[in-house]
Amino acid sequence: MLYDALQPVLTRAVCRWAGVPLNPDDEAKRVSHLRALFDAAGSRGPRHLWSRYARRRVDAWLASIIEGIRAGRLAPDPDTAAYAWAWASADDGEPLAARTAAVELANVLRPTVATSVYIVFVAHAMQAHPAAARLATADAGRRRAFVQEVRRLYPFFPAVIGRVRAPFRWRNLDFPVGRQVILDLYGSNHDPAVWTDPDEFRPERFIDGSGDAFGLIPQGGGNALTGHRCPGESIVVELMERALGLLAGLNYRLPAQDLEIDFRRLPALPRSGFRMMTRRTSPREGGA
Repeated sequence: MLYDALQPVLTRAVCRWAGVPLNPDDEAKRVSHLRALFDAAGSRGPRHLWSRYARRRVDAWLASIIEGIRAGRLAPDPDTAAYAWAWASADDGEPLAARTAAVELANVLRPTVATSVYIVFVAHAMQAHPAAARLATADAGRRRAFVQEVRRLYPFFPAVIGRVRAPFRWRNLDFPVGRQVILDLYGSNHDPAVWTDPDEFRPERFIDGSGDAFGLIPQGGGNALTGHRCPGESIVVELMERALGLLAGLNYRLPAQDLEIDFRRLPALPRSGFRMMTRRTSPREGGA
């Protein structure tokens, strides 16, 4: 199951990159908790309660990492996210509360593991559009265009929600303080006023770039430094491009399954989760 197989790999990678020690005995638990933060957060009932519990466990784990760095028990590289958040200062010049720094560190780990959803979409698009996938694997520009079209066409979370912090007026609409505002990500990425044939998979629409900051908005709109846009978006795109190359070089087949995207699920995924079977090749075939 590609979705399940990706998360331990991404967890190990991002923890190493961020300077967060990951005990092998605790790895399965950490993976499960990080996964719950995006896989169960949009659910109802027990799964949503599980995501809230997992969030508390992740915050407690990372707070202990922050406290360990401050106490000198842990010494991550100064260029890592763990080090940066451990010594980040609040407005009064004092170090951030350990739990606050932990939340910010979780904002590095969680989205990276959540990229497993997008990588499954990459695999799905390669299966559904093999000709486009072949072009993408042979050319860096087409590879980026393929990934951007996956991000535009496929669903992740349908919307982001916020509240107005300062009153403003936009297109003859007043937005008072406290008003709840919903940014329709999926609808905007499929708006026929912006995209020609929006329900068709056409990577060539991105050959000349990704468009303006308010066109393609699967991870929010505007500038990441000043607007409501994910600051890790470029990392997500890079991971998706790397995954496309790895999948293209992997010898596998798909058993019979239901690859229809389940829009009732948050995040949406193929109904069968994208099951793969690797093929072992003999040395004569040049395989590994």
